Amino acid sequence: MRGNPVRKPILYAATIVVVLGIAILVWHFALGWDPFGTLGIRTRVHVLCAATSAGSAGEIVESISIVTIDRGWVGVLFVPADLWVKCGDGTFGKLGEVAAREGWPAACRALVPLLGVSVSRYVAIDAENLSAFLVLFPQVMVSVDDPVTGPDSKGSGGPAVRIDAGNRTLGPREMVAFLRGTSRASRAERDRRAFEGILRSARSAPTDEALNRQLQAVAADAATNVSAKDCAALWARIVQSAHTASAVLPTREVVRGGAPERLAIVADAERAVATLVRGADLLTPAKITVAVFNGNGVRLSASRAAGYLKARGFQVSATANAETFSYATSAIVVLTDEAKAWMLREALPGEAMVMSPEEFADHYEALRSQVPAGTDLVFVVGAGMEFAG
Repeated sequence: MRGNPVRKPILYAATIVVVLGIAILVWHFALGWDPFGTLGIRTRVHVLCAATSAGSAGEIVESISIVTIDRGWVGVLFVPADLWVKCGDGTFGKLGEVAAREGWPAACRALVPLLGVSVSRYVAIDAENLSAFLVLFPQVMVSVDDPVTGPDSKGSGGPAVRIDAGNRTLGPREMVAFLRGTSRASRAERDRRAFEGILRSARSAPTDEALNRQLQAVAADAATNVSAKDCAALWARIVQSAHTASAVLPTREVVRGGAPERLAIVADAERAVATLVRGADLLTPAKITVAVFNGNGVRLSASRAAGYLKARGFQVSATANAETFSYATSAIVVLTDEAKAWMLREALPGEAMVMSPEEFADHYEALRSQVPAGTDLVFVVGAGMEFAG
């Protein structure tokens, strides 16, 4: 008996739909391409992110960063808003002023000679939306190197907020003061510290639907050419990335004609851009070897720390007890490349001091014989650093 002649075309059509659906899912999950979003492309994505405020003479650009997203990693380069750049008409000016005067597409174009890549997407939020974003993260641990004195979060002329140096837990009000206050530390560096703290906080709590809606609401009020949905997706990709690295663009200030100019330090800036923006020789945990020591006396502290780091891709060359169990703070001693120390610190569940062997002095000499050749970092687990397991 022959089959129904109508059934075959229907089966063929259904098969095509199923195969197409599977192909889209594979493309999305395996190759990182989202066919339904403006951020969804297979190649690397560069987004200019900025924070602005209203001034008496118009908009003021307070901070700028370039966020680069690729499959599995995110690089964030914080660029000083007063960086001297070449404008479209051949003149020179500060990057933030170019953005305020000519718009964000002009600022993106002005960065091309420095970055060597095209930045076509931008997201700029104002002070009110920055505060709304920070409210999503009520308790953020931030490493403060230099004291900061800043305005109250609403700019209402209330008492100034002072944040002393050290590891501080900042609420939204204190975070606004930390970012917008005065300090010997540059705004770009404070942006970087805040970003690291917020990222740790975001990774410790899963993003729920309510948070996602709040993120989209903040993004909806931003000056951007990216949809609110994709802004939320951008943040989700950053939080979920296997590896995230950040740095401030190295610059120096010079005075020409009586006016200060902030210029990129060519060699150092090129290295930062190559790693964080272009992805050349990207540093990953697999390229970092760590010797771990128990400096707090907690049983199995070094072993648990080693297991924690191995699970995140780091290479562990040794585990042992330190020469004393009286370390009040965890320490990372740089034996090769300092960038590796910052990557390790970012991966830890708590704060740690980064220092050289000379700064670690007698402690390093006491541990030196237990550190295998080829080790990049010595990590001493101090009081308060806890690892599950």
